[in-house]
Amino acid sequence: MNKEILLVVDVVSNEKDVEKDIIFEAIEAALASATRKKHGGEIDVRVAIDRSTGDYLSYRRWRVLAEPDEELGLDPGCEILLEEARQRDPDIQVDEYIEEAMESIEFGRIAAQTAKQVIVQKVREAERAKVVEAYQDRRGELIT
Repeated sequence: MNKEILLVVDVVSNEKDVEKDIIFEAIEAALASATRKKHGGEIDVRVAIDRSTGDYLSYRRWRVLAEPDEELGLDPGCEILLEEARQRDPDIQVDEYIEEAMESIEFGRIAAQTAKQVIVQKVREAERAKVVEAYQDRRGELIT
Protein backbone atom coordinates (compact mmCIF):
# COMPACT_ATOMS: atom_id res chain seq x y z
CA MET A 1 0.00 0.00 0.00
CA ASN A 2 2.89 2.34 0.69
CA LYS A 3 3.98 2.42 -2.93
CA GLU A 4 0.39 3.14 -3.96
CA ILE A 5 0.34 6.23 -1.75
CA LEU A 6 3.45 7.56 -3.49
CA LEU A 7 1.97 6.71 -6.89
CA VAL A 8 -1.31 8.52 -6.09
CA VAL A 9 0.61 11.58 -4.91
CA ASP A 10 2.73 11.64 -8.09
CA VAL A 11 -0.22 11.15 -10.44
CA VAL A 12 -2.52 13.71 -8.80
CA SER A 13 0.32 16.21 -8.43
CA ASN A 14 1.25 15.93 -12.12
CA GLU A 15 -2.31 15.85 -13.49
CA LYS A 16 -3.64 18.74 -11.42
CA ASP A 17 -0.38 20.71 -11.15
CA VAL A 18 -0.64 20.79 -7.35
CA GLU A 19 2.28 20.57 -4.93
CA LYS A 20 2.94 17.10 -3.55
CA ASP A 21 2.88 18.37 0.03
CA ILE A 22 -0.77 19.40 -0.38
CA ILE A 23 -1.65 15.87 -1.54
CA PHE A 24 0.34 14.28 1.31
CA GLU A 25 -1.43 16.54 3.84
CA ALA A 26 -4.80 15.58 2.36
CA ILE A 27 -4.02 11.86 2.66
CA GLU A 28 -2.76 12.36 6.22
CA ALA A 29 -5.99 14.18 7.11
CA ALA A 30 -8.08 11.43 5.51
CA LEU A 31 -6.23 8.67 7.37
CA ALA A 32 -6.57 10.60 10.63
CA SER A 33 -10.30 11.01 10.01
CA ALA A 34 -10.75 7.30 9.25
CA THR A 35 -8.74 6.36 12.36
CA ARG A 36 -10.84 8.71 14.48
CA LYS A 37 -14.05 7.14 13.12
CA LYS A 38 -12.75 3.63 13.82
CA HIS A 39 -12.13 4.58 17.47
CA GLY A 40 -15.50 6.25 18.04
CA GLY A 41 -14.63 9.80 17.01
CA GLU A 42 -13.76 10.99 20.52
CA ILE A 43 -9.97 11.10 20.09
CA ASP A 44 -7.46 13.42 18.41
CA VAL A 45 -5.27 11.65 15.84
CA ARG A 46 -2.26 12.74 13.79
CA VAL A 47 -0.96 10.69 10.88
CA ALA A 48 2.54 11.20 9.48
CA ILE A 49 3.48 9.85 6.05
CA ASP A 50 7.15 9.34 5.20
CA ARG A 51 7.52 11.31 1.95
CA SER A 52 10.19 8.96 0.55
CA THR A 53 8.83 5.49 1.43
CA GLY A 54 5.09 6.05 1.74
CA ASP A 55 5.04 4.41 5.19
CA TYR A 56 2.71 6.05 7.66
CA LEU A 57 2.41 6.14 11.44
CA SER A 58 -0.58 7.14 13.54
CA TYR A 59 -0.41 9.00 16.83
CA ARG A 60 -3.09 9.65 19.41
CA ARG A 61 -2.75 13.20 20.74
CA TRP A 62 -3.80 15.07 23.85
CA ARG A 63 -3.60 18.88 24.07
CA VAL A 64 -2.03 20.03 27.33
CA LEU A 65 -4.17 22.40 29.42
CA ALA A 66 -3.24 24.34 32.55
CA GLU A 67 -6.77 23.84 33.89
CA PRO A 68 -10.07 22.55 32.49
CA ASP A 69 -12.41 24.90 30.63
CA GLU A 70 -14.90 26.37 33.12
CA GLU A 71 -17.92 25.73 30.88
CA LEU A 72 -16.95 22.56 29.05
CA GLY A 73 -14.68 20.84 31.55
CA LEU A 74 -11.95 18.46 30.39
CA ASP A 75 -12.40 16.24 27.34
CA PRO A 76 -10.36 13.16 28.31
CA GLY A 77 -10.36 11.94 24.70
CA CYS A 78 -8.18 14.80 23.49
CA GLU A 79 -7.13 16.94 26.47
CA ILE A 80 -4.84 16.37 29.44
CA LEU A 81 -3.91 18.52 32.44
CA LEU A 82 -0.38 19.88 32.75
CA GLU A 83 0.44 17.96 35.96
CA GLU A 84 -0.51 14.63 34.39
CA ALA A 85 1.29 15.47 31.13
CA ARG A 86 4.48 16.32 33.04
CA GLN A 87 4.50 12.77 34.43
CA ARG A 88 5.02 11.56 30.86
CA ASP A 89 7.22 14.44 29.63
CA PRO A 90 8.76 16.81 32.20
CA ASP A 91 9.50 19.47 29.53
CA ILE A 92 5.95 19.71 28.12
CA GLN A 93 4.26 23.14 28.08
CA VAL A 94 0.64 24.31 27.93
CA ASP A 95 -0.93 24.12 24.42
CA GLU A 96 1.61 21.51 23.28
CA TYR A 97 0.60 17.94 22.52
CA ILE A 98 1.42 14.64 24.17
CA GLU A 99 1.53 11.96 21.48
CA GLU A 100 1.35 8.21 21.79
CA ALA A 101 1.95 5.87 18.85
CA MET A 102 -1.09 3.80 17.96
CA GLU A 103 -1.90 1.08 15.48
CA SER A 104 -2.35 2.48 11.98
CA ILE A 105 -5.53 1.45 10.23
CA GLU A 106 -5.47 -0.53 7.02
CA PHE A 107 -6.28 1.60 4.01
CA GLY A 108 -9.61 -0.14 3.39
CA ARG A 109 -12.61 0.85 1.35
CA ILE A 110 -13.95 3.44 3.80
CA ALA A 111 -10.54 5.01 4.37
CA ALA A 112 -10.01 5.12 0.60
CA GLN A 113 -13.37 6.84 0.06
CA THR A 114 -12.61 9.37 2.77
CA ALA A 115 -9.15 9.95 1.30
CA LYS A 116 -10.62 10.48 -2.15
CA GLN A 117 -13.10 13.07 -0.86
CA VAL A 118 -10.43 14.94 1.09
CA ILE A 119 -7.95 14.85 -1.82
CA VAL A 120 -10.56 16.15 -4.27
CA GLN A 121 -11.47 18.95 -1.86
CA LYS A 122 -7.82 19.94 -1.28
CA VAL A 123 -7.05 19.84 -5.02
CA ARG A 124 -10.04 22.11 -5.73
CA GLU A 125 -8.90 24.52 -3.03
CA ALA A 126 -5.38 24.57 -4.48
CA GLU A 127 -6.70 25.13 -8.02
CA ARG A 128 -8.90 28.01 -6.82
CA ALA A 129 -5.96 29.55 -4.99
CA LYS A 130 -3.89 29.39 -8.20
CA VAL A 131 -6.63 31.12 -10.21
CA VAL A 132 -7.00 33.83 -7.57
CA GLU A 133 -3.22 34.30 -7.49
CA ALA A 134 -3.02 34.48 -11.29
CA TYR A 135 -5.58 37.27 -11.47
CA GLN A 136 -4.84 39.03 -8.18
CA ASP A 137 -2.56 41.64 -9.77
CA ARG A 138 -5.14 42.33 -12.50
CA ARG A 139 -7.81 43.46 -10.06
CA GLY A 140 -9.78 46.39 -11.47
CA GLU A 141 -8.90 45.61 -15.10
CA LEU A 142 -11.49 44.68 -17.67
CA ILE A 143 -10.62 41.28 -19.14
CA THR A 144 -12.15 40.02 -22.36
